[in-house]
Amino acid sequence: MTRTHTRTHVYELFANPHLTCDKCKQPVIGWHDNTKCGCDGGCWNEPCECPNGGVTSACPSWSPVDGCTCTPRHAVPAVVTR
Repeated sequence: MTRTHTRTHVYELFANPHLTCDKCKQPVIGWHDNTKCGCDGGCWNEPCECPNGGVTSACPSWSPVDGCTCTPRHAVPAVVTR
């Protein structure tokens, strides 16, 4: 018997474009939220897929209203998807 996985994954996207994964230091755009979709694999960063990696902002002044207010402004890192 073949079973089809029909669960919809839930991803939380981050507004801050300057976040990097604490484990691999790659840019992070969001994370897979295991608590909302019930997956057995846990939570992980997107797109690097580091489990429970945590994130750190490369821009200390970033805010959702003003964006980066550093001088000079931080460039938004390119995100490589798999």
